Amino acid sequence: MGRPRPLDPADHWQRPWRVHALAQAEGLELHDVWEVDTALPSGATLARWVEAWRRERQGAATRALFTLRWALGHLLGLDRGSAGFTAVYVEPEEQLHRIDNRTVSAFLHLSLADRRPRLAVYVRARGRLGRWYMRAIDPLRRRIVYPSLLAAGRRAARRLAL
Repeated sequence: MGRPRPLDPADHWQRPWRVHALAQAEGLELHDVWEVDTALPSGATLARWVEAWRRERQGAATRALFTLRWALGHLLGLDRGSAGFTAVYVEPEEQLHRIDNRTVSAFLHLSLADRRPRLAVYVRARGRLGRWYMRAIDPLRRRIVYPSLLAAGRRAARRLAL
């Protein structure tokens, strides 16, 4: 199994997801779309997968990066007034969660496409700090965080098949 790659966003745009209109209304741009390489078993729902996925342990590097981000966020006040990720809507085939802080306004869209879970990230950077922040974390997200999240998603999908 090679390193996961982001999907071509064209397929994501062609799907009738509610998120498209919401992101456009808020000026958020699609930043990434990733797909778990394991389909959900028949009868497994997106909601069950999300719960199983959240219980999966992330890799050490990903845990370290999140710990560092939360520590720096606290030290620099990046998350002041932020509630973290909050649900916008939860439907059978898609879920939308948002986060707003001093660096970004962003959506995490979780969906099922042909029985495969997908993660799509929409972002609007907040000012110069947000643009710098996004450029700084992008290589880490692509090389460390997303592969870890996708591996956890694969384990969750396989566990649902048992």
